Amino acid sequence: MKIKITKTDRSKPDAASFVIGIIYVPEQNIKYYQLSGSFIMAAVCVLTTFITYFKNEPTLKQYIIRHIIQFAIIEAVVLLMIQPPADTDKILFRVIIGAAVFVVYVLVKLTVWLQKYHQSKQLQKFQSEVTDN
Repeated sequence: MKIKITKTDRSKPDAASFVIGIIYVPEQNIKYYQLSGSFIMAAVCVLTTFITYFKNEPTLKQYIIRHIIQFAIIEAVVLLMIQPPADTDKILFRVIIGAAVFVVYVLVKLTVWLQKYHQSKQLQKFQSEVTDN
């Protein structure tokens, strides 16, 4: 029986390589600040969860405004991170990507709403069964 050993993919550096590179070899050709891109991306993506957090029950207006802001941040992150190919129209490419993100966002919100609606119906049924007994 032969065991095939493959190398692990180290193309995505971690925090340790970023910090060690800055401290020990700052003059190296690789720019260690470029390794922080994934951390910056993660921080920006987490930002949307802070926007939709509510300490108290929100009003409908607050809920809608916060989800519009969340959608705008998601669109901005996606459009800034995806670069169009060289031989395509940049504006058309960004419009198509923006529309695709919008469709996915709406489908996700619809799915979450349907799931919560179904769950509330089950809880109401359970509550009526408990109160009847």
